[in-house]
Amino acid sequence: MIEGRGWGHGVGMAQDGALSMGRAGATTAAILSHFYPGTELGQAGGSLRVEVVSNAGPATVLEFPDGGEVHDGPAGSRSAGFPVTIGSGGRVELSFDGTTYRARPLTGAGTPATVEATSAAPSTEIVLLAAAQPSSPATTKPPAPPATTTTTTVAASPAPASPPSTSPPPPAGPADPSVRQAPGAAEPPPPDPSATGGLWAVPRQGSTVGVVARDRRYRGVVRAGGGPGGLRLVNEVDVEDYLRGMGEVRDPSWPAASLGAQAVAARTYALRAMAGGGDICDTDRCQVYLGQAVEYGAMDRAVADTRGQVVTAGGGLALTVYSANAGGVSATPEEGFGGDSGGYPYLVAGPYLSPDPQPWTVQVDPAELAGRLGYQGELKDVRVSRSGPSGRAIEVSLEGSAGSMTVAGLRFMSASGLRSNLFAMRMGTAVPVEEPVEESGTSYRALDRVTHQAAARRLGQRRVDRPRPLDGAPWEAVVVIVLGLAYSRRRLQAGGPSEAVAQESIG
Repeated sequence: MIEGRGWGHGVGMAQDGALSMGRAGATTAAILSHFYPGTELGQAGGSLRVEVVSNAGPATVLEFPDGGEVHDGPAGSRSAGFPVTIGSGGRVELSFDGTTYRARPLTGAGTPATVEATSAAPSTEIVLLAAAQPSSPATTKPPAPPATTTTTTVAASPAPASPPSTSPPPPAGPADPSVRQAPGAAEPPPPDPSATGGLWAVPRQGSTVGVVARDRRYRGVVRAGGGPGGLRLVNEVDVEDYLRGMGEVRDPSWPAASLGAQAVAARTYALRAMAGGGDICDTDRCQVYLGQAVEYGAMDRAVADTRGQVVTAGGGLALTVYSANAGGVSATPEEGFGGDSGGYPYLVAGPYLSPDPQPWTVQVDPAELAGRLGYQGELKDVRVSRSGPSGRAIEVSLEGSAGSMTVAGLRFMSASGLRSNLFAMRMGTAVPVEEPVEESGTSYRALDRVTHQAAARRLGQRRVDRPRPLDGAPWEAVVVIVLGLAYSRRRLQAGGPSEAVAQESIG
């Protein structure tokens, strides 16, 4: 039997702890200081590149609720036919054949498929600031409003009648193959505007671009570029608008201080990721980003109230990872991600007040577990052979007919379908997971004394021994339940908890 607590890697800020501290009266600064001890607050800003579709295939449809344009360059258009102007509610199909990008207006587009004369080419400047140290808030120039476009429609008309003549007409010469021979026939529509360097969908200022296939709308600019499977869509957006569209916490009942701590941690995490180059993803591998549809007033206010605030350490942006629920005690990077914990003195193991550490129990089939871990014999005993400062399993030892085998605690967690690696293993009757004592120097400074004392009593004695093995009893004595409890992630809000994970190597 495996018993544990929490959900996620447990490193850095625990969202359940931020919530409980906010409800107890802690400020945003106090929450951040508790989960990232030794850090400071600084200022930074800029724009982000968020991959919102990794593989859209050869074509995808974008919509413009309030109108906009498609450019063939980040600062304006250069190729013939661009910009393509789209009216309110219009759509455009973007396609890529491996060498050429095309933009084809669809129903509701403001640009007729005819010849255009543009009086002024628009210019959209994408400003990227990934601060490596505290600075004044950056100002990102918003997309320029659509340029005034004069459209001239060219239509075919019959040739004028010849004046009366008493002389016979001249003999007809050879036909010119470049001249259409069908008088009055309509001219074919011009080809779709094309470019070779990608396309930029720029909404009317203050509006959004919709990605129809995902049923999501995004502020900022959506850039279409080539990828291994066709089109790849990246949302280039100011970090403040990005925070409004995040899906990490979608609960307006959270205290303002708790939402503020979430905003500051997420802002820091995203800007640090940009400083490392590349893009940031929109899933819980990075931070969950859902776009304009999930914006709500309480988070908008938290973003505005903390505008530009970031967590700094050593003059640069701190690695502000966080998880949904750390089971009442946060983890070190080694426990949560593997590898060396050096270089991040502010990511430490320490207790925090949790109204619900989410205890769980799992019973596993030893034969299936052996197969998942690559153990070639019959398992007889499994035990945690090394644990970290928070009590999380770092190494697990397997014993059986094929001898001894040691696996990383994180690998064991994944193979067993566990919610976290804060667990202990027992035979028969379940025994609660032991908890470490509160470390010296750690305090819930913003919490009232009664709450602090109750938490200290609950934490109990510091554990000095390792989690006990399975008492020497055979592993087969475990009640067999089919393994593979594939826990789907849920969020603290309507969808269950999530976490920001380190995008860089720890150690």
